[in-house]
Amino acid sequence: MRKKIAKLLELWSVFLLAGVYYISYFNPDLVITPILLLNNHSKPWVVFVVGFIGFLEMLGGYTGWSGLRGLVVEKWLKDKEFVRKLKGEERADNFVEGLEIRLTRKYLKLTDNKEYYEEPVSKVWLFRNIDRVFKWLIFVLKSGGMFMMFIFGLIPIPGFRVIPDVLCGSARWKMGFIALSVGNFLKTIGMVYGWSWVL
Repeated sequence: MRKKIAKLLELWSVFLLAGVYYISYFNPDLVITPILLLNNHSKPWVVFVVGFIGFLEMLGGYTGWSGLRGLVVEKWLKDKEFVRKLKGEERADNFVEGLEIRLTRKYLKLTDNKEYYEEPVSKVWLFRNIDRVFKWLIFVLKSGGMFMMFIFGLIPIPGFRVIPDVLCGSARWKMGFIALSVGNFLKTIGMVYGWSWVL
């Protein structure tokens, strides 16, 4: 029983990401800001609260993706028995191990690492070329450096910071994350004052 609990606790990053992306449906800019402003809270207080919530949401994504990378690359792929199961040469022993294999395959697909397994080719163009699309996106983001991360943080479209946050977390790129967070906070200030004109 303890071994199963330890295995589940090992997946903390997956649970963190699930929680972060569930909570992100209650968008700080589009849901929380109007509620606070309609309840006559001061604009600086709303900026602080919404900015802090937005930062925690992005920090959770950064930490979760960084932890998932650590699990996959630094732990699971170094286990020879796990790699045999990943390749399909052996079966998973239990549900948690099956989940680990599925998560690893998804992660390796995102990073275009086919060294460990082969997956059937999809008939849909986007899925067939998803690796090239992600590589291009990562190249664009990284080639622009911290300035590009700052610009992505400024864009007031919901969900626009998810991919840069995934990139920063997976690459463990702290300076990129800081630039993204600063841009996000400035975007929050604009959204709060923009909502106050509307309301």
